[in-house]
Amino acid sequence: MANTTRDPQVEAQIQDSILNATTLEAGETTSDSENVVMTPAKSKLELIAERAAKRAEKKAANRQQAEGHRRAGDILYESKNYKAALAQYIESVNIWPSDVSYHINLAAVYRKLEWYEEAAHSATRALTLDPKSSEARYLRGVARLEQRLLKPARTDFENVLAHDPSHLRARAALTEVNQFIAASGQLGSHELGTSPVEEATKDLDFAFPHYDDEALEIASVSDSSDCNHVGNGVPCRFYNHDGCARGAACVYSHAPDEKSVRDDLGRNVCIYFLLDNCKFGAAKCVYSHSRAALKEHGWWSDPEKIAKVKAVLEVAEKQAREQRHLEQERRPG
Repeated sequence: MANTTRDPQVEAQIQDSILNATTLEAGETTSDSENVVMTPAKSKLELIAERAAKRAEKKAANRQQAEGHRRAGDILYESKNYKAALAQYIESVNIWPSDVSYHINLAAVYRKLEWYEEAAHSATRALTLDPKSSEARYLRGVARLEQRLLKPARTDFENVLAHDPSHLRARAALTEVNQFIAASGQLGSHELGTSPVEEATKDLDFAFPHYDDEALEIASVSDSSDCNHVGNGVPCRFYNHDGCARGAACVYSHAPDEKSVRDDLGRNVCIYFLLDNCKFGAAKCVYSHSRAALKEHGWWSDPEKIAKVKAVLEVAEKQAREQRHLEQERRPG
């Protein structure tokens, strides 16, 4: 398995290397009488520490802003101004997407607005962040019940009670949904067969995410605009190796993508390098080939998770090859 052939534009970056050099212009000299003070280069640990401090500062500011929207949403929710509360809750989620309670708030207000599909989606999102959240699972069950997805709703209520027997609202809802299921299976004295919807969804796992599943981790906020600098979509080799002198003016991408992992210096590390499978090598690959600034406990440090990532990439690449083959077959002539 290997990464796909690089876009020819990437090679053009080599021609731009003069812009990233730090040599004196031709003809420039320094006087013997001048005292030139050379600032020692910062170590990698110092750079990581500086970046971590910036991230912490921005993180605190974003957290405060998200909490402000959450509090405003709570006030509007209590006054039953649900549409206005929805706008505030959406803002809180957009600013701080890793807070389970924000997604639960969103599910609750969607329920009040009778937007049950959206309520179920927000509750599921909360469960991916915390599979043990009884409130998120209960709200998803209610949203499913309102959509007449009876057996999926029952699954949620049963799971809530299995781990939180004192959850009275889930117990009452389970009684209600069981009555609906019993009534829907009969017409007078006649037993009704399986509905088309049940038949089509019989193999779906309505309990996902499971109670004991691992919580999803969302990457923390970036401390700079580099994370959003996509340029022309072609990764900038300079940025990912020794730094790009062009900064925001660079035509190439400084942002992370599906073939890289962002480290604590903001550089994008090659996924294939982490899987020991990059065909370009450190000298030619547009991504960083250094583990030094990666987080200590990422998937790249766990052999089992590495195997899973390899499997996912293999499936994705196979599907991409099949798609390209189909497109070629459809082309006329």
